[in-house]
Amino acid sequence: MNKVLTTAIGIIALFIFAQIGFAALTASESEASPVVSVEPSCQKVAPGEIFTVNITVYPEGSEVFGACYTLYFNNTLLNATELTQGTFLSQDGAKTNVWVDDIYNIDPVGRVEYAETRKETTSGVNNSGVLTTITFQAIAEHGVSGLCLSDLDGVILSDPWVCPILTRVKNGSVEIAQPSRSFLIFGYVYYRNDIECNNPKVNITNLNTSLNTSKEWKAETHPDYNYYQLVLTPCTDIVAGETLQFNVTSPDGSHSNITNYTITQDDINNGGLFNFNITFEAKPGVFDTEAPGNPYPSIMGVHNGTIKPNQAIAVNRLYTYACPGTGGHTEYARIWGNGVDAYANWSGYAGDWHNLTFNTTFTLEPGKEYNYTIRTGSYPQIIHHHGEYNATGGKIICDEFTDANGKKYTGWIPAIKLWWEEE
Repeated sequence: MNKVLTTAIGIIALFIFAQIGFAALTASESEASPVVSVEPSCQKVAPGEIFTVNITVYPEGSEVFGACYTLYFNNTLLNATELTQGTFLSQDGAKTNVWVDDIYNIDPVGRVEYAETRKETTSGVNNSGVLTTITFQAIAEHGVSGLCLSDLDGVILSDPWVCPILTRVKNGSVEIAQPSRSFLIFGYVYYRNDIECNNPKVNITNLNTSLNTSKEWKAETHPDYNYYQLVLTPCTDIVAGETLQFNVTSPDGSHSNITNYTITQDDINNGGLFNFNITFEAKPGVFDTEAPGNPYPSIMGVHNGTIKPNQAIAVNRLYTYACPGTGGHTEYARIWGNGVDAYANWSGYAGDWHNLTFNTTFTLEPGKEYNYTIRTGSYPQIIHHHGEYNATGGKIICDEFTDANGKKYTGWIPAIKLWWEEE
């Protein structure tokens, strides 16, 4: 206990002595020396805004046992309201003593003073961390205040032997400025797997305006792109703390998403909400030709054609309708085009042999065309239809079918189902 008390007294003495005679120890010549830094180094706030800065210590290989600093600011622009102890010196669970934690707003120059040491241990810390967090409020309409750590009378780190450590400082600043005159909301809309949803419908509602009445706007979109944007006016349309609701639907209405977001003062200061992207929740969907009324004639062979879905369909399975009493199945399938290239192979008459699993999960996007090759075995059901065939989930065409005897036909569409199933 006496050792701890002696150490504490020594640290305080060091702080006082260092303020007078060890200013040279806070020089910036040594790039390997520890750093005491104001973070963020610069920020922009609105009049009246409450914000925080951290005083962070980077030991850079040194073993730090104690720390003190004096931070100066312009008290005609800022008012320091709170000083909160960080975890830098207690990051390993050690106890600490806070010897000084004072805020002065009424002196000719505002300042914050802080001093802390570890106790009941003889070791220091060498990992970086936040020494303190200071809360300020902007009290002027505009202006720039430095947040300056004093080189001359108050930035000292000490080691476990109560010796000062050569220390560098990095200062900060804060600008008080009026918010931007416009507030831009911008983002992109996607189906599952980052597939673009072009021409989405995006309605944005302010749920709790200052007048207690909701406002609604329709965002600008484009038929050939998946972005949306809306320009609002701060203070008139939106203020910090209000909640925007994004009601987004796909062009055909098959997918929807409702997302709420509460606007922060940083959003207002930055002039908008950027890259606020919306992704629809996955809906399994299905592409299903269903079984035809008359699947005959039927024979194994290779079908080549195209599929054009009318909705986004997540796929990892293929089912083949078999003629009654037969082992009709698909032996190989490939679907490709528009960023998709997936295949599936049959593994024999075992288990659920009517279903094939693709090598990857993919999404068929509405309105886009995909090629397929399907090689069948035994006697699968075939839809005899020339041109586009209306299936559940889109349209399918068979451009060419080559049977097991080498004969070629058109309009012999394989009776199949494509869908997604949890693995």
